[in-house]
Amino acid sequence: MADPTLVLQPQIAEWEAFNWDTTLAGMDATVQQAKEAQKQSLQARKQLTETTKQFKRSVKSVEQASSTLSSDGSPANIQATVKSIDSLSNECRITVKSYQEAIDNLTRRCKNAEGSFATIVQTLIEKTNPAVLLQQQQSQMAQLLRTVEKVNQELQSQEKTIANYKKEVQQLKTSGGGGSGMSKEEREELISLRKEVAEYEVEFRSLKNQDITIRKLEARIAELQTSGEENLKEELEKHKQELEETEGRRVAEALEREAALERKVQGLELQLKAERAGREATQTHMLQADEGVSQREAAWEAQRRIIVDDSNRLRESLQTATRERDDLRLKVAALEGNKTQAPPSGGISFGDFAAERKAYDLEVAELSETASLLRDELRAKEEMLADVNRSNGLKIDSLERENLNLQMKVQNLQADLDSAPSQALVDSMKRELRILKRLEYNADDVDADLDPEIAGDEKDLESVLVSKLRRAESELVTERTGRSGLVKEINSLKEALMAVKKEKEEADSLVARLERDLEQAIAATPPSGSHHSAPVKSEPHPLQDDQSSTTLQSVLDPESAPPPKSPASTPNPSMLRRVASEKADDDHSVATIVMAQRDRLRARCEALEAERDSFKRELQVQVQASESLKTDNTKLYEKVRYLQNYNKGPNNRRGMDRDLDLETLEQRYEASVDPFRQFSRAERQRKLNEMSPVERAVFIVAKTVLGTKEMRTALFFYVVALHLLVFFTTTHWSHSETCQSRNNEHLAILPHEQQTAHLRGNANIENQP
Repeated sequence: MADPTLVLQPQIAEWEAFNWDTTLAGMDATVQQAKEAQKQSLQARKQLTETTKQFKRSVKSVEQASSTLSSDGSPANIQATVKSIDSLSNECRITVKSYQEAIDNLTRRCKNAEGSFATIVQTLIEKTNPAVLLQQQQSQMAQLLRTVEKVNQELQSQEKTIANYKKEVQQLKTSGGGGSGMSKEEREELISLRKEVAEYEVEFRSLKNQDITIRKLEARIAELQTSGEENLKEELEKHKQELEETEGRRVAEALEREAALERKVQGLELQLKAERAGREATQTHMLQADEGVSQREAAWEAQRRIIVDDSNRLRESLQTATRERDDLRLKVAALEGNKTQAPPSGGISFGDFAAERKAYDLEVAELSETASLLRDELRAKEEMLADVNRSNGLKIDSLERENLNLQMKVQNLQADLDSAPSQALVDSMKRELRILKRLEYNADDVDADLDPEIAGDEKDLESVLVSKLRRAESELVTERTGRSGLVKEINSLKEALMAVKKEKEEADSLVARLERDLEQAIAATPPSGSHHSAPVKSEPHPLQDDQSSTTLQSVLDPESAPPPKSPASTPNPSMLRRVASEKADDDHSVATIVMAQRDRLRARCEALEAERDSFKRELQVQVQASESLKTDNTKLYEKVRYLQNYNKGPNNRRGMDRDLDLETLEQRYEASVDPFRQFSRAERQRKLNEMSPVERAVFIVAKTVLGTKEMRTALFFYVVALHLLVFFTTTHWSHSETCQSRNNEHLAILPHEQQTAHLRGNANIENQP
């Protein structure tokens, strides 16, 4: 029969080469690295949550800017929308980078854990399976027990057959020293064997603890993998949804607004690039996953080798156990030989020997139980490896399906981008938007057929804006010239109206004077007889013409000197009656002439009044036209401002030249845009008037002093200089002689000797260094 120790020696050497302490230190280091990586992953997760919150805020700001832009398409809102979109793109890049970094860290952690686990498994696979050796050891121990039982039976039979007790006692006394030495050696061997068994038990327990830690690590790695994959899927779905929402909003805003359309198309291109980069990243991740699969296979192979090595070591331990069993068998055989030669004496009893044998049997049973447990654990590890291989295969299949889904999504996005409106359609929509803007500003051009925005001769936006600006400038110049001509016409009409008013006033004064003269003439004529009485026949008076002329002059000009009396003698009564009748006829003819003149003047005045009313109506019409021109000019300036803000470039230097008319238009435009400025100015003036004179003086002084930067700096330096002056003067006075004399005034009540002593003491104190 071959020696069992030779069989166990290679197993023992193999388990000694396993270097259990270094492997435990390496496992502790890997566990610490895993804990540090877990802490870093928690910090990275917090940073990811902060970046996602910032990304959501930027998305909300873009939505608000788009809503404000849809409600009011001012240039400020357009710039705010562009800034928000740029910030959103930056935040998107930052979040994608942070997620990529987190995914890379997770993959590194997974690779490190898998590598450490693979090394452990590889070392275990390389070891031999101790189950076979333990089974052989168990069978050998059973044979040993059977031989021991046979030995006991033979001892009992020998005890019955001993006849000569005294002879045997003497022989035992003579051979007592050697028997006692043999018993001590056997006890020492048994103690050493027990120590070795205890060491084996400790080693097996450590192996059990190592298996428990390996299982815990495997469970932790599986949980981390599942949680990382779930979190990654959720975050990818969220980002995909957010990206889809932002793309939809950008497409809608591109159809609504002109300026945002181009920027959003650029954003779509950037997002397509990001999707391509993501697809490339997923492809790289798939390649890395394939590499990880190969690494996992290598790890499982290493684990299998480690288990094989463990089994080999167990075989070696079994060989050592068999060798020890053979040694014990030889010892038992030696004991049997000694017992056949000499029965037991008073040095050692058979009961002690049986107790030791039972203890040894118990130790052998424990070793067999540990071997069975190790065999079960090896089977469980093999089943676990098979399950892990199946789970890895399922993960590879799921990753391939996800890759296919991502490729399909990328193809769908490419198809959506291809199905986006073409450049011609976008240009036509831009042209329509320009036309709508022109309609919104009520800009009716006569040369609409020659307009590039409507006719479509030029497709360059800059040239269209330049032509629009030139047309606006030409319209402004024409309106300015028309306005100057209308102002000149209004001034000429005002001058004509003033001349007509002067003529009317002169005519009114003339009519009033004539009416007054006529009343005076009617009041000055005495009552006479019938105007149709027959005239007295007399000779013609040579002074009739002179009298009639003087009468007419007196009627027309009553303030003139009376006519000289004729030097003739006193007329007779018939002559007087004839003169009176002629005078009445002359008065009646003068009155009819004056009344006809009055009627003519009245008609003239009515005609002038009608002309004045027509002039007034025309003046009102011209004033209304000038007001409408002012409003049109403000609208035109508003259009110019809009075009200048929209087309900010090197070609816009000519538009920066300002003149007085544009400044007045700008002031009018600012006044129309900001109606609260005049109200605030009036309120400020009202509050200033309500102040008392002292408060008003304080307010004016404070305003003049604190109104400008120079006055504020001057006031600061003045206050600092004043404080320094006060400080230096007080310090100078406090150290001067007058101050010292004032400080010594309280010594005047003391005698002269005490005063001099006190002053000398102060001088000595001052002279001391």
